[in-house]
Amino acid sequence: MSAIVNLAADKRVPFVDEDGATWVFVGEDWDDAAFAMHVRALPGDTGTPLISLANASAGSQGISATYDGAYVYEDETGAEVTAPATLVLCQIDEATIEAISLGTPYDKPVTLYYDLHVTPSGGVKRVAVSGSFIIKPGVTI
Repeated sequence: MSAIVNLAADKRVPFVDEDGATWVFVGEDWDDAAFAMHVRALPGDTGTPLISLANASAGSQGISATYDGAYVYEDETGAEVTAPATLVLCQIDEATIEAISLGTPYDKPVTLYYDLHVTPSGGVKRVAVSGSFIIKPGVTI
Protein backbone atom coordinates (compact mmCIF):
# COMPACT_ATOMS: atom_id res chain seq x y z
CA MET A 1 0.00 0.00 0.00
CA SER A 2 1.30 3.43 -0.87
CA ALA A 3 1.85 6.23 1.61
CA ILE A 4 -0.36 9.31 1.48
CA VAL A 5 1.61 12.56 1.57
CA ASN A 6 -0.11 15.83 0.73
CA LEU A 7 2.07 18.44 -1.01
CA ALA A 8 1.72 22.22 -1.32
CA ALA A 9 3.33 24.46 -3.93
CA ASP A 10 3.39 28.23 -4.28
CA LYS A 11 2.70 30.09 -7.51
CA ARG A 12 5.58 32.15 -8.96
CA VAL A 13 8.36 29.93 -7.58
CA PRO A 14 9.60 26.44 -8.43
CA PHE A 15 8.46 23.47 -6.35
CA VAL A 16 11.61 21.81 -5.02
CA ASP A 17 12.64 20.82 -1.50
CA GLU A 18 15.75 22.66 -0.39
CA ASP A 19 16.91 19.71 1.72
CA GLY A 20 17.19 17.54 -1.41
CA ALA A 21 14.33 15.12 -0.79
CA THR A 22 10.58 15.36 -1.25
CA TRP A 23 10.20 11.78 0.01
CA VAL A 24 12.55 9.34 1.76
CA PHE A 25 11.99 5.61 1.29
CA VAL A 26 13.85 3.76 4.04
CA GLY A 27 15.07 0.30 3.09
CA GLU A 28 14.70 0.87 -0.67
CA ASP A 29 17.45 1.13 -3.29
CA TRP A 30 15.73 2.95 -6.15
CA ASP A 31 18.82 4.70 -7.52
CA ASP A 32 18.25 3.07 -10.93
CA ALA A 33 14.43 2.99 -10.82
CA ALA A 34 12.09 4.50 -13.40
CA PHE A 35 9.73 7.15 -11.99
CA ALA A 36 6.52 8.68 -13.33
CA MET A 37 4.34 11.30 -11.64
CA HIS A 38 1.15 12.96 -12.87
CA VAL A 39 -0.77 15.84 -11.33
CA ARG A 40 -4.45 15.92 -12.28
CA ALA A 41 -7.62 17.81 -11.35
CA LEU A 42 -9.22 14.65 -9.90
CA PRO A 43 -8.12 11.10 -9.15
CA GLY A 44 -9.15 8.84 -12.00
CA ASP A 45 -8.90 11.54 -14.69
CA THR A 46 -7.80 9.92 -17.95
CA GLY A 47 -7.09 12.99 -20.08
CA THR A 48 -3.79 14.77 -20.44
CA PRO A 49 -2.27 15.44 -16.99
CA LEU A 50 -1.78 19.04 -15.88
CA ILE A 51 1.81 18.11 -14.95
CA SER A 52 3.72 15.03 -16.12
CA LEU A 53 7.14 14.19 -14.67
CA ALA A 54 9.67 11.43 -15.29
CA ASN A 55 13.29 10.72 -14.38
CA ALA A 56 15.57 13.76 -14.57
CA SER A 57 18.90 14.92 -13.21
CA ALA A 58 18.79 16.81 -9.91
CA GLY A 59 18.37 20.50 -10.71
CA SER A 60 16.07 19.81 -13.67
CA GLN A 61 12.29 19.47 -13.75
CA GLY A 62 11.34 15.88 -13.02
CA ILE A 63 12.08 13.14 -10.50
CA SER A 64 15.61 12.36 -9.31
CA ALA A 65 16.73 9.74 -6.80
CA THR A 66 19.82 9.24 -4.68
CA TYR A 67 20.63 6.11 -2.69
CA ASP A 68 22.15 6.66 0.77
CA GLY A 69 23.46 3.49 2.39
CA ALA A 70 23.73 5.20 5.78
CA TYR A 71 20.76 7.57 5.98
CA VAL A 72 20.27 8.99 9.49
CA TYR A 73 16.77 9.82 10.75
CA GLU A 74 14.71 9.88 13.93
CA ASP A 75 12.26 7.03 14.42
CA GLU A 76 8.84 7.37 16.07
CA THR A 77 10.43 7.18 19.56
CA GLY A 78 12.88 9.98 18.77
CA ALA A 79 15.87 7.65 18.62
CA GLU A 80 18.49 8.27 15.95
CA VAL A 81 18.55 5.42 13.43
CA THR A 82 20.87 4.69 10.51
CA ALA A 83 19.49 2.67 7.60
CA PRO A 84 19.78 2.48 3.81
CA ALA A 85 17.28 4.70 2.00
CA THR A 86 16.47 6.34 -1.31
CA LEU A 87 15.94 10.09 -1.27
CA VAL A 88 13.53 11.08 -4.04
CA LEU A 89 13.32 14.69 -5.19
CA CYS A 90 10.45 16.16 -7.19
CA GLN A 91 11.18 19.40 -9.04
CA ILE A 92 8.50 21.36 -10.88
CA ASP A 93 9.75 24.51 -12.56
CA GLU A 94 8.12 27.89 -11.99
CA ALA A 95 6.86 28.12 -15.59
CA THR A 96 5.04 24.78 -15.24
CA ILE A 97 3.27 25.88 -12.05
CA GLU A 98 2.46 29.28 -13.57
CA ALA A 99 0.74 27.55 -16.50
CA ILE A 100 -1.88 26.04 -14.17
CA SER A 101 -4.97 28.19 -13.78
CA LEU A 102 -6.15 28.85 -10.25
CA GLY A 103 -9.72 29.22 -11.43
CA THR A 104 -12.38 31.25 -9.64
CA PRO A 105 -12.03 32.67 -7.12
CA TYR A 106 -8.40 33.31 -8.07
CA ASP A 107 -7.41 34.16 -4.48
CA LYS A 108 -8.10 30.62 -3.21
CA PRO A 109 -5.73 27.65 -3.42
CA VAL A 110 -6.52 25.00 -6.00
CA THR A 111 -6.47 21.37 -4.89
CA LEU A 112 -5.17 18.86 -7.41
CA TYR A 113 -4.03 15.24 -6.97
CA TYR A 114 -0.88 13.28 -7.75
CA ASP A 115 0.69 9.87 -7.46
CA LEU A 116 4.25 8.68 -7.96
CA HIS A 117 4.87 5.40 -9.78
CA VAL A 118 8.19 3.66 -9.29
CA THR A 119 9.55 0.71 -11.24
CA PRO A 120 12.68 -0.57 -9.51
CA SER A 121 15.38 -2.00 -11.76
CA GLY A 122 14.28 -5.60 -12.33
CA GLY A 123 11.19 -5.04 -10.18
CA VAL A 124 7.46 -4.50 -10.47
CA LYS A 125 5.86 -1.07 -10.97
CA ARG A 126 3.94 0.25 -7.98
CA VAL A 127 2.49 3.44 -6.54
CA ALA A 128 5.00 4.63 -3.93
CA VAL A 129 3.13 7.70 -2.68
CA SER A 130 0.02 9.74 -3.51
CA GLY A 131 -2.04 12.60 -2.17
CA SER A 132 -3.33 16.08 -2.81
CA PHE A 133 -1.21 18.69 -4.58
CA ILE A 134 -2.29 22.16 -3.49
CA ILE A 135 -1.19 25.25 -5.39
CA LYS A 136 -1.36 28.41 -3.27
CA PRO A 137 -1.97 31.67 -5.18
CA GLY A 138 0.72 33.76 -3.51
CA VAL A 139 0.98 37.55 -3.43
CA THR A 140 4.28 38.66 -4.96
CA ILE A 141 4.27 38.83 -8.75
